[in-house]
Amino acid sequence: MTRVVLVAASPRLPLLWAPQTWRALDAAKPVYLLDDQHPSLPALEVGEIPWEVLAPASDTGPAGRDLLLVGQGLDLEGVALARRQADALLALAKQRGSATLLLPPEHDGPLVQLVCDRAARQHVEVEAVYPLGEPKGSALLDLVATETRLRGPGGCPWDREQTHASLARHLVEEAYELVEAIDDADADPEHLREELGDLLLQVVFHAQIAEDAGSFDIDGVARAITEKLHRRHPHVFGDLQVATADEVVSNWERIKREEEGRGDPFAGIPKALPALQLAAKLRRKAAGHGPDIDQARRDVRAALGGLEGPAVAGIAEGRQQRIGELLFSVVGLALALDVEPEAALRTVSRQYRERFRERLREHDS
Repeated sequence: MTRVVLVAASPRLPLLWAPQTWRALDAAKPVYLLDDQHPSLPALEVGEIPWEVLAPASDTGPAGRDLLLVGQGLDLEGVALARRQADALLALAKQRGSATLLLPPEHDGPLVQLVCDRAARQHVEVEAVYPLGEPKGSALLDLVATETRLRGPGGCPWDREQTHASLARHLVEEAYELVEAIDDADADPEHLREELGDLLLQVVFHAQIAEDAGSFDIDGVARAITEKLHRRHPHVFGDLQVATADEVVSNWERIKREEEGRGDPFAGIPKALPALQLAAKLRRKAAGHGPDIDQARRDVRAALGGLEGPAVAGIAEGRQQRIGELLFSVVGLALALDVEPEAALRTVSRQYRERFRERLREHDS
């Protein structure tokens, strides 16, 4: 039985072949390619698999299937070339008993359709060998390749001009936009996905800038965080036994202090954090030495008491200090009640905004 073997390469991982792909290509003597720029060529060379470029057959003029493809909007010249390539492949199969073509990674054109159509009319068997499903995270390669292209020769002038410093504000903005999308995630998960992508771009962008400067690359970033996660999860990747999430957090902080050699319990907390997050971070770090719920309530009442009486109307710095102490005490109470103060205040602020808008609408009507 005369047959044609069509082998598909992974668009993102053209050098990573499944066993069935290796078997199909190794059995071919030779493997045919459409040109000598196929991204899987290094794998063929390493595997010592002979290959040749498929020379298109002479043009025999369009057939009904060709005209149908053109009618579907495909390029006339592209269809004509695919027809000649299909005829050449089928002729080799008849001559040798079989012919194997390693398709280009992007094989959405008419070639496969024409090969199958013409093979069926000529009683030639067609076998298709497709790659296994790509591993989770493969699409990240597209983003890395895109940013490399944007920063590379002939890419985007704006992208090439950016530095870590110039992108810093965009990183902060994207982070806040993501937080807003998280608040709306139940209503609009697509918006959340989009904002996660925007933040991911910032990571890839910074890594590409570092690679261009010869510092590190995106693989170095990924390896470093993966190694850190392994070190700080000994209960998952080691023999440590834990019973609660609190134990996990305690172990994480202990391992972090040992790694960084820090004696200061507040080391590593960015001073530029928004005030509410800074207060929560500080109080959370000191949780082992902090107040219980009853003490947290007393601290809030004491801070409120400091705002009563004529003294409050005095020096502005004094009022600011006492308001700060009250807010700091409220953060302590929130954490003692196992409430995330940032999330709580954000929720109430959103509710206030909606109530105020509703009152304005009622007033206007």
